Amino acid sequence: MLKEWKVAIYARVSTDKREQQESIPAQIQCLEEWLAKNGKEDRNYNYKLIKIYEDQGVSGSTFERDSFKQMEEDIESGKIDMVLTRDLSRFGRNYITSGYYLEDYFKVKGVRFISVLDNVDTIDDVNDIVPFKNILNEMYIKDCSRRTRDGLKQRMKRGSCILSKPPYGYNIIDVFENGVKNKKLVSANDETTEVVKKIYDLYLQGWGVGRIATHLNNKSIAPPSMRFNTFPKSKFGLWTNNTIQSILSNPKYKGVLIQGQYRKVTYKSKKVVKVPEDEWINGGEFEGIIDKDTFEKVEEEMKRRSKGYRYKGAPKHIFSTVLSCNECKGSMSYRKKYQGYKCTNSQMGGGRCTAHSIKEEYLKEIIIQDLKAFVKEYVDENELYDEIEGMLNKKSNFGDRIIEIDKELKKLDSQFERVYLDKINNVLSERNFENIACTIEKKQNNLIQFKDELLETKEKYDDKNAVYEAYKDKVDKILSFQEFDRMTVESLINKIIITEDKETKEKKIDIYYKFHS
Repeated sequence: MLKEWKVAIYARVSTDKREQQESIPAQIQCLEEWLAKNGKEDRNYNYKLIKIYEDQGVSGSTFERDSFKQMEEDIESGKIDMVLTRDLSRFGRNYITSGYYLEDYFKVKGVRFISVLDNVDTIDDVNDIVPFKNILNEMYIKDCSRRTRDGLKQRMKRGSCILSKPPYGYNIIDVFENGVKNKKLVSANDETTEVVKKIYDLYLQGWGVGRIATHLNNKSIAPPSMRFNTFPKSKFGLWTNNTIQSILSNPKYKGVLIQGQYRKVTYKSKKVVKVPEDEWINGGEFEGIIDKDTFEKVEEEMKRRSKGYRYKGAPKHIFSTVLSCNECKGSMSYRKKYQGYKCTNSQMGGGRCTAHSIKEEYLKEIIIQDLKAFVKEYVDENELYDEIEGMLNKKSNFGDRIIEIDKELKKLDSQFERVYLDKINNVLSERNFENIACTIEKKQNNLIQFKDELLETKEKYDDKNAVYEAYKDKVDKILSFQEFDRMTVESLINKIIITEDKETKEKKIDIYYKFHS
């Protein structure tokens, strides 16, 4: 009797823009054609399509996707035992989690995984080049993130405010300088501006941030969170200590455009951290709500009242997550003085385990030699270069997207003209006209901003040859392991186990790679 596979088709795009929306049907059509063809030609198996799962507007760097989670639930319940996707980048661009699903989860659940364009079929075990493709996919999304950050950095340096919403007490206006559009902060000249001045005045009178927050709440003054209806009123409709503290310490209130004070921990995480002060970007001065003398007095007073804190963060070393002790099954931790790793339990006293010490550089040398030998024998560099070219081709549609935006702007211009004529002919009331005009203007501003960003990005990608050579150089460095870091280790190695002879103290190193050497 033929084995019947219960098939799930999985398709994903990273944005909900029209051109990517159309990519979903293309992916599904490709996979349905594969099923139809192989259903006729494969005499060993039957293929039954159970369900199609689509995730739209979700980055490949995260696996927190609604349809993907539903597919996982269906796998758990036994409804699905085969996952079919067009290519590995549609499945995911997070090399660690992608590797976990391919190497561990699917195997445990008895799920067959096929990536059509990559010729990956886990029924024949995972292709040796897959870990390298996962690195390439992550390298690509990492580079896109870097280019976006670079674009923002350039805007900050030329004095353009990159905030999506202005600070409390300010408005954002567009100013054209030398043909370049910059966003500038100007005083709102309303109640919010007066509240900011009052906060500074009360603090210099000796009030604490808690007392100021309570005072503003008793006056029923709406906090910054309510200005743009950012949060539900029932939960966040109050002034807090942190809100007052942030207003008192923000240099924008003295008219200095300091930006880049926070950044994401990584491009894969939403968590943000404070950036060291010497890395902040000063975009120049403008007319602030608070004069500089008052701001500096407040700054001095805050230092006087504040208490110090100690930063407890510590860097992770490249083998921290894969290295373990064979005897006690515990982890190996990096010891700076030794410049290597020792069994964590041996450091706790009581003779719980021996050190199993191993130098980091010695371990790197062994692994790099192994990997170089594997690459030389099994990895086709041209296949990875083709992957790069394919990625760049996908990015070449900036011109089409800009044309679409121009068409949309023309439609909005026509729409505004019709609404204006309706107002003149008394078809629309003044109130309704203002509401509609405001909505149209908001759409226009969003489209213009998006077009500016596309034009900025297009300039970086126009020289395809230069970008291709840069990526190619990056791949060459990966394959020669000139850049040997945590990303490389976690992508290519499952675990490293250190065994130590209790008498001779001789070490045995067992390295378990994610490919077959």
